[in-house]
Amino acid sequence: MGGGFSLAEHSQERHALRIAPPRRQGLASDAEVLDRVNRVLGPVEVAEDLTAQPLVSRVLRVKTRSDEHSIVKWYSALADYQRELDALTSYTPSLGSDAPRLIDHDDTFQMLLQSEVPGDRATTLGQDWDPLIHYRAGVLIRRLHESAQPVRSDQFARQCASRFEDAAGAVDGVVEPHLLSEARLLIARAMDLETMLLVPAHRVNHPKNWLVDPGGHVRLIDFAHSEYDPWIVDVFLLEQDYWRSDPNLKVAFLSGYDREISSEDTTLLRAHHAVMAVRALAAAGGSQVTKAEKMRARDMFDRLLGATLF
Repeated sequence: MGGGFSLAEHSQERHALRIAPPRRQGLASDAEVLDRVNRVLGPVEVAEDLTAQPLVSRVLRVKTRSDEHSIVKWYSALADYQRELDALTSYTPSLGSDAPRLIDHDDTFQMLLQSEVPGDRATTLGQDWDPLIHYRAGVLIRRLHESAQPVRSDQFARQCASRFEDAAGAVDGVVEPHLLSEARLLIARAMDLETMLLVPAHRVNHPKNWLVDPGGHVRLIDFAHSEYDPWIVDVFLLEQDYWRSDPNLKVAFLSGYDREISSEDTTLLRAHHAVMAVRALAAAGGSQVTKAEKMRARDMFDRLLGATLF
């Protein structure tokens, strides 16, 4: 997604490099993983299957005999596993109970055993349009971004350019060449900035990953896409799905984050938008993609070139 550094690259300064686990094909079986969990927690049973993308990962809510609940997640892709492991090891501890706590992990199974975070997804509760929830999410995302020292780098725009070109070949005949050229110009403008500050970003900062408890407290989950990126990357999905419909949500989130969007921020966000849009179009060419997903991909690309983001 977009352009950024993995958290692992920067956590090298904080702890020794982890030896890469042996590669395995596909997801480990439920039986293998639950046997591993049993050795940590004692006998458990599956309370709920929370899996949303079965080809990408498995997510189970398990409970012990004493009725204590935990979340076990395991991934098919090593990169997803390592990103979430690095985030839970080095960055989310500063969030305390507002993010999952890592209980154990297994490199062979690419498995993470985490504490259960209280609350339900804001999207499930219908609170994803509540300005107060967006304000509190802004406060929380700022805390995540400040969980480690920022890194000044010139690589964000370069990686945007590389990832854009990787996806652009798959949209030949779908997008007119002159429109792709216009999108490339947005990345070129980001490259003109030379260096920028990168922070530990969530990168899927969306109400579906905000858990809200009965008191309205907001917590953050799902760190498999976390990378070092400019802070502005964590507003991209909000802008796409919420801010253009209700500008008050933009005001609320940025008030919680306590920052205004600068012209430089907008330049970086447009470069990220370009990558996300062309990747969405490339993915929309798949045989199992729904009509709605194809329309969303085209809308994302059209908005990139047809209107200002804010």
